Amino acid sequence: MSEIIPAILAKSAADLKKKLAEIPSEFKLVHIDVLEEDIWTNIDIDFEAHLMIPRPGEIIERWIERGVKKVIIHELNEEINKFRDRVEIGLGVELDIPLEKVFPLISKIDFLHLMSIAEIGEQGHPLDERIFDRIRRVREKFPLLPISIDGGINVTNLGMLKDSGATRFIVGSGFKDLWKSLTKN
Repeated sequence: MSEIIPAILAKSAADLKKKLAEIPSEFKLVHIDVLEEDIWTNIDIDFEAHLMIPRPGEIIERWIERGVKKVIIHELNEEINKFRDRVEIGLGVELDIPLEKVFPLISKIDFLHLMSIAEIGEQGHPLDERIFDRIRRVREKFPLLPISIDGGINVTNLGMLKDSGATRFIVGSGFKDLWKSLTKN
């Protein structure tokens, strides 16, 4: 089963609140990108937090208290792993990180979060074609592992990503067009 999750990259608490209000009611989960600044407002929908910061262990507890359902981090360590009984943990992997470095960690996470753009932390970049092979390699080795794809997802490539084996699709700047296309059918 696949899941499309709208992504929000907010500049302020007011911006976060505005973007949350624009999410169609059909969606039960939203993805919040957390960069250097920890932007927050009360959220009336289930959410996951993508902690794209150097030391996510310093703020993960705060996000758990806020009610986060899933947390994505880019470096797995015991400090983070101790929270796995309270929240699902996803390991974010940039395009240039060899998958062989990640494979030994799979048993310590709930899902793999593959970045599909070269430059993370911004929306609007095109999908990098290398992601298709990366998805297939992970799916081949771990057939039951949920695989998130984050970056550059649109109407044109969504089907190819599904066919490659991805199950979760984090959609930022292309969300409105994708949603319009999906609701048209």
